[in-house]
Amino acid sequence: MAALLRLLFAALLVGLFITGIFFFIASVLSNIAFNPASRAWKELLGKLRGRLTKRPLTKGMPEMLKACDAETLAHLSLKPKILKKGGWRDPIFEGFFSTIYQEPVMVFAGQKSGKTAVVVAKTIDKEFVFRQKGKETEIWQNDQPYAVLVDGVLLSSGKQSRMLAKQETDPELRQWPVLLGQSEAATITNGARAVSPIPRAVTMLRNLSPEEEQVILVLAVVQGLK
Repeated sequence: MAALLRLLFAALLVGLFITGIFFFIASVLSNIAFNPASRAWKELLGKLRGRLTKRPLTKGMPEMLKACDAETLAHLSLKPKILKKGGWRDPIFEGFFSTIYQEPVMVFAGQKSGKTAVVVAKTIDKEFVFRQKGKETEIWQNDQPYAVLVDGVLLSSGKQSRMLAKQETDPELRQWPVLLGQSEAATITNGARAVSPIPRAVTMLRNLSPEEEQVILVLAVVQGLK
């Protein structure tokens, strides 16, 4: 009996060792793939973009998108439609954002590893890449660095970085005010406290410029992807 227990214990140790090695290798490979300076990053983006154009596996992905203007933004739904979840055999997840009237506005495909996720999202005329790592989200627009979101503050990319927006992140609030310039321009719904099954993502407080509309769209999408 003692010999059998020792054998089982040894087998358990070997199994744990192999599992540890597997997860270590997977972690190293994912860190490389999610590094914007690596070749693997470009290959990952190419794979995600391919899903949004060829879409060989996912049924229900919209072919036609509604233009993302002020009216669309005001009716944007916070919760995206997930058409495919990531798994072991195929880690890519896919879905789309729509208005509360079920009009598709943005399609996306992404991959997650640990606390890091990369998502490629397309509207009718723009592409965004979101790299979420912990509390920080890096954002590219049409292959160019656009902004970084940290603790509710959206900063433009580049040496002369400027604050594009400041969003409240109090978990007790149902609506998070967004400061654009010197005034509150809109609110973003706190998904954790949304009461509607199809919650509206944005509530406009004033008319926005096209640049401000894009800022609000980015903040809403980041919140919706959490």
